[in-house]
Amino acid sequence: NNLKSVSSRRIRILNTHIPRQSKSAALWSRSYFACSAGGATIKTLKEYVQSQATPD
Repeated sequence: NNLKSVSSRRIRILNTHIPRQSKSAALWSRSYFACSAGGATIKTLKEYVQSQATPD
């Protein structure tokens, strides 16, 4: 979870309007997946991200 901790800190530094400590202000879900995109094109990556389910 170091990736989420470090990126959360950085996002909050750059976006001071985001509350620091609030359950409703959580930036990440309890899980994540990170990997190299290898040789994928930007178009392919955008299509993949857009195809992911969003919370209701």
